[in-house]
Amino acid sequence: MNTGNNGYQYVEEPIKKKQQMPPLVRRIADDYRFFGGLSAAYGAVFAFCLYKNLHGITFPLCIAATIGFAYVFMKKIEFRLQKGSGFYIAGMILLGISTAYTSSFFFHFFNMAGIILLFFVFMIHQFYNDYEWNLPGYLKRMLILLGTTIECIPYPIMHGTAYFSKDKSGKNRTAAAIGIGAAAAAGMLCIILPLLLKSDLMFSKIFGDILKYINFGTIIGVSVTFATGTFLSYSFFAALCRHNFPEGNTRRMKYYHPLVGITFTGIISLVYVMYCMVQIIYLFGRIRIGLPEGVTYAQYARGGFWELLFVSIINFVMVLVCMYLFYDNILLKTILTVISGCTFIMIISAAYRMKLYVAAYHLTFLRILVLWFLAVLALIMGGVIASMYKKSFPLFKYIMAAVSVTYILFAFSRPDVIAIRYNMEHAQIKKAEDITYFLYKGSVDAAPEILKINIYEYDDSEYLKKQIYSYYERISTDYEDVFFRKANYSEIRAKMAADEYLGK
Repeated sequence: MNTGNNGYQYVEEPIKKKQQMPPLVRRIADDYRFFGGLSAAYGAVFAFCLYKNLHGITFPLCIAATIGFAYVFMKKIEFRLQKGSGFYIAGMILLGISTAYTSSFFFHFFNMAGIILLFFVFMIHQFYNDYEWNLPGYLKRMLILLGTTIECIPYPIMHGTAYFSKDKSGKNRTAAAIGIGAAAAAGMLCIILPLLLKSDLMFSKIFGDILKYINFGTIIGVSVTFATGTFLSYSFFAALCRHNFPEGNTRRMKYYHPLVGITFTGIISLVYVMYCMVQIIYLFGRIRIGLPEGVTYAQYARGGFWELLFVSIINFVMVLVCMYLFYDNILLKTILTVISGCTFIMIISAAYRMKLYVAAYHLTFLRILVLWFLAVLALIMGGVIASMYKKSFPLFKYIMAAVSVTYILFAFSRPDVIAIRYNMEHAQIKKAEDITYFLYKGSVDAAPEILKINIYEYDDSEYLKKQIYSYYERISTDYEDVFFRKANYSEIRAKMAADEYLGK
């Protein structure tokens, strides 16, 4: 072998890299025809379901296809579904259905985030023994998987090039070359042809009648969506197959002396205990003696909600950090338990203040959201206390379960509908602004409920009538094409309500 030949590096380097591949990654690279084809098939489903359509009826179908693709992939590499997988699968499907059930952007965004998180944890559970991982360990490994997926994005091209180039007959290589050339030409023509049509009248006249039926923007958009689904699916599973997670609950950071934590948390806990005593005496006991001059009990009780919510979140983080940083110590545990107990009182105080606030100023989506968040925070704090006294308590999985179950229930509740029904039933003085809030700041989930309103019971009824007419006119126009692929339960009901109101 001529080591001085430059071609040596060109030939031998890919072989060296292949030898360094983890066994499972080498396996999917060697069987690129199957795994690449499977990823391309998923990319086609991904494009059909999600192109300009992130909340239609095809969204849950895409989630089901994603789970199906994962199952086929694992079966091919001889992996099987692990115990406990049903929870993650059910959660993803329910969130997908919820997305097609509501028109709220809030839920569309957080449903997507929740599905991605559940899918990450679901697949990690299939490839790794995660039963003894603690909360920081799980979060660290999820970040590693995300970074590895990004690193693996070139793999579909690298593996495909290596696979087709090793074909001695040249048939696969020829077909691949033609396919790549055709795809590149199609992409360039989508940019070049519209420019050529505008640059020459005769060329435009000759080819215009043919090309006017081709929507280049749609072709580019669908192609990009297809490529996104294909590359992400292949690179994500290649990242899983690299098996680059650290084993066990190893940590590099040393534990600190508990006296630091005891002093720090002890001082804070004393302040919290005094604060909670004030809550019990003045807020829950409704004692008015001693309130500042000119301040009524109602004014006192309605204030301070956001501050308490923020302090409760700080307490949650503070307790977790202290548990992670300091050596196990019974006195520190006791103080952290006191802080957690005070946090429960603060959560109840915040919820009580919000209840009084709602009674005075009615219900909105945001107020329902914060009440839900307070309930979830209380559940999480309960898990934190349990993990303090039982090291084997699966805190991460408990938090995942608590947040997932309560969020799915919240997502299906359609808070805008709950809010407008509550306000219509409990409003003593009916103001037009209570309805216009839902017209401009709420989702169209509330459209069928607005149809039930007797506008003449509200002040400034003529103004309200005009606003409602404009609202339904906008819905009728915006949701003209909500059927078939983009079908969304809430948007269809809103369109029907609009058409009924407008007499269409």
